[in-house]
Amino acid sequence: MLSLGKSKQGLLGVDVSSAAVKVLELARQGKGYRVEAFAVEPLPDGVMVDKVCQDTEAVGSALARAVKRSGTKLKHCAMAVPSSAVITKTIQMSATLSDTELEGQVFVEADQYIPYTLEEVNLDFQVLGKNEKNPQLVDVLVVASRRENVDSRVAIAESAKLTPELVDVEAYAIEHASERLVEQIPDRENKPIVAIVDVGSSVTAVYVVSQTEGVIYTREQNFGGRMLTEEIMRRYSMNYQEAGSAKMSGDLPADYVSNILEPFKQTMMDQIQRLLQYFYVTRPQDSIDHILLGGGCAAIAGVDEMLEESSGTPVSVANPFRGMALSRRVNQQRFANDAPALLTACGLAMRGYAS
Repeated sequence: MLSLGKSKQGLLGVDVSSAAVKVLELARQGKGYRVEAFAVEPLPDGVMVDKVCQDTEAVGSALARAVKRSGTKLKHCAMAVPSSAVITKTIQMSATLSDTELEGQVFVEADQYIPYTLEEVNLDFQVLGKNEKNPQLVDVLVVASRRENVDSRVAIAESAKLTPELVDVEAYAIEHASERLVEQIPDRENKPIVAIVDVGSSVTAVYVVSQTEGVIYTREQNFGGRMLTEEIMRRYSMNYQEAGSAKMSGDLPADYVSNILEPFKQTMMDQIQRLLQYFYVTRPQDSIDHILLGGGCAAIAGVDEMLEESSGTPVSVANPFRGMALSRRVNQQRFANDAPALLTACGLAMRGYAS
């Protein structure tokens, strides 16, 4: 969505989050994929606030470092804007319209639903198929985001000497990656609705995916692993970098688990439950059959079992790379640790092979 051009094979997936830049290169291998290259580069504090870029040069420099460290040779990339920065609307159009007529009519109709002038937004659309109630009509998904949201991502890529081939929406990139995730769920034929919970550094997002309808619900709220890092800073008089390193290495005092980690895990459960409750209020006729837990915080030991117990719903750690071969230049241990945080990057990299 919000495409800047036609997708072509070999796009570098670039995910810019609040705390890090993640790059991922996939290659086709038979009917599946092989991981060719990846890197995660931390961002300086404050350069991304609520996924809004405050310093293009700093983020672009981090992206350039990630690209260099990954070893990828790709120069064309796919990026994404936050789902919260996007307006979506499904409209009905006549099934008899030609492609050119449909495009023109979409822009006319979209003007009624977007609270900005069309000159202020990037807009794209996708025909979903025939309308269930009236076969003479087709359902068309219209997606729009203010130009500044798209332009900031483009500027970051160009600062790192990359060419942004397309700009997607995070929810749809996650949906693309979810195709591989759903295949891993036991008895998936009897589990039509799956929730993907992505707990990142400062934002937790829930994407509810129907196997027949695609993404049917998204919601975000400010909560993430940064809160754990900041509590370590306060408790043990560390700076942010020291606290982050200690959190990753586990080199912390004996009271860390009971006084900091366990309360954080419980708060994480409460935040996820709140997001899921919003879904049930919005769509009381539906129920979530399985939860896939992703994001950097999914790597915390025991959080998947804890969420399963608190939600009463089966939970798996999201890993779209299960069954994928790894290039010899990819560090297996590092990749295994970072895999849950690479959902968006995976969906973006897969876009390079979309039909």
